[in-house]
Amino acid sequence: MTGLTDLAGGTAVVTGAASGIGRGLAVHAAGLGMKLVVADVDEGGLEETRKQCEARGTAAIAVPTDVSKPAAVEALAAAARDAFGNIQLVFNNAGVLVAGCAWERSAEDWEWQIGVNLMGCVHGARVFVPILIEQGEPAWMVNTASIGGLLSGPFLSPYIVSKHAVVALSEVLYHELGAMKTGVGISCLCPGAVDTGIARSERVRPDDRGDAAPLRSEVEQRFAEGLAAGIEAGMTPEAVAEHAFAAIGEGRFWIFPDPMYRDGFQVRAQSILEGSNPFQALEID
Repeated sequence: MTGLTDLAGGTAVVTGAASGIGRGLAVHAAGLGMKLVVADVDEGGLEETRKQCEARGTAAIAVPTDVSKPAAVEALAAAARDAFGNIQLVFNNAGVLVAGCAWERSAEDWEWQIGVNLMGCVHGARVFVPILIEQGEPAWMVNTASIGGLLSGPFLSPYIVSKHAVVALSEVLYHELGAMKTGVGISCLCPGAVDTGIARSERVRPDDRGDAAPLRSEVEQRFAEGLAAGIEAGMTPEAVAEHAFAAIGEGRFWIFPDPMYRDGFQVRAQSILEGSNPFQALEID
């Protein structure tokens, strides 16, 4: 499909916009002259993002939204249309992370991460795709997955499971949107380490999900510490946004901001073809 390049004056909806990649996407869109609808559960961070967008000379509204709730995403879409009319871009970007062994993560840990990471994209597709099609104009959706949606390793089970599902959902949507000649494009954003607050996701954990189950072993603790340090040393959200908008303009499905992981994709694919034991992308001391 031909990419989307004429964005000035259009409207972009960005979830998970209170910080990190979401804020980077929103501010970049504002710099292109787009109107912004930013959404998150972190209302303080969301308001700061709105201000940064307006500082770029565009209109922006903030809509507090828990993307794991279908009615909240429906309300987000209604607010966007009421404020600005037609929508050109939708970024299903909200994400959270809790580290630890699969069997030691509580039901609440699993439900929270799958609810935000996967069901946030599901609700985004269910609510916004019909709107984008009905408008009859070129439009684009971007689902934020992760290199964790294409590679695997220990101590991130709910996150990796949810992100693999986001990749699958995005591929299915690509085929469906194309088969039905909708004029709506889609991309799957798979960043590696990015300097965001995702390692501190507990700060936005809902009260009804309780506290995170504790990390019980020394190896889990070392992994969590190394993960946090790696994230902090990662690429900037602004750089990720530049890659994302370049892909939208070129009509590309896959968005890989960090090329260092491509070899890992190839090794994993070869392992599957050969039927060998799973390739571990992240080595643990």
